[in-house]
Amino acid sequence: MLGHNATIDIQRLAAVAHYVIAKTDPGKLGYIKLNKILWYADLEHYRWHGETITGLRQYSRMPLGPVSRDIFQAVARLVKDGKVAEQAVKVGDSTRREMVSTVPPDVAMFSDEQIDILNQMMNIIAPLTASQLSHMTRVDPLWNELKNNDAMSIATGSVITPPPMSK
Repeated sequence: MLGHNATIDIQRLAAVAHYVIAKTDPGKLGYIKLNKILWYADLEHYRWHGETITGLRQYSRMPLGPVSRDIFQAVARLVKDGKVAEQAVKVGDSTRREMVSTVPPDVAMFSDEQIDILNQMMNIIAPLTASQLSHMTRVDPLWNELKNNDAMSIATGSVITPPPMSK
């Protein structure tokens, strides 16, 4: 079972996902990249402010990286509300669910800094190939310490220990 965030604000999460979907080339964004963009944006924002952009507190360790079932639910809500359309696209031997925004996203609840962090992560992650994404996952220390379906705490993942100081 994927980790669940007890009291998630699905409207906030849907708004964040909608922003990323609207601002990213649909040919470069599937669910794996969407989850990775939100994971890294949440980590970065948490490091500086002690809270995430999405409202999530954890993701789940999955073979291709951090995933939250709440993100899938948020996108399903966007599709149901007619804000995002999904279509299956054949990519090599697999099929990716491509997401396309049908209306502009509402970003009123986000600070300029939150939007900047999301933009940075989209610019870094969206252009990556599958093998580059896989490498990014394989070098993540937290991901390597856990088993599939284990909770990946954003608070834990955001820790960067400084090197020891010499006297």
